[in-house]
Amino acid sequence: MARLSLFHYPLYVLSTPFLSSIFLFMLMNGSLVNPYAAQAGRHAAPDFNVSSLDGEHFSNFKLEGEQALLMFWAPWCGVCQRELPKISKFYTHDMPNDLQVLTIASSASRREVEHYVNEHTQTFVFPTAYDADKSIAKDFNIRAFPTYVLLDENGAILHIHRGSGILNDRKFQELTR
Repeated sequence: MARLSLFHYPLYVLSTPFLSSIFLFMLMNGSLVNPYAAQAGRHAAPDFNVSSLDGEHFSNFKLEGEQALLMFWAPWCGVCQRELPKISKFYTHDMPNDLQVLTIASSASRREVEHYVNEHTQTFVFPTAYDADKSIAKDFNIRAFPTYVLLDENGAILHIHRGSGILNDRKFQELTR
């Protein structure tokens, strides 16, 4: 998405020093242009702590040292239902040794997530966590399911992919070679 110049906004937005300062700050950090722009491109990922459904603890600090692919999903999401088996196959057969995968379910009750996982045990060969209060999704500015976030070995955001097809995404492929 192209950045907009100051001339594309109404004059009243720029008329007071306070509003114009806020406006310029938001424009410069990309939040008026693309809410993901400020996150992608080697910016540190938000701190998070979550436990998998199996009780294993995950955090951005635990994932350091290797690249990590976070997949935010919901059990009611049809695209997620089609993507999860693809991620499972990738995890089992094609995943690079220095890549970790963590799926984070959100926007549903824990019972719904556990039911879905238990009904699809062959798919869930990777760690799956539940974002109970949706705080992790909120911190990562997740607005659609599925959303994939690729972190580098230092916990910085390398790439964000919304929707299906992460495994065919050329940037993802280049970054995980």
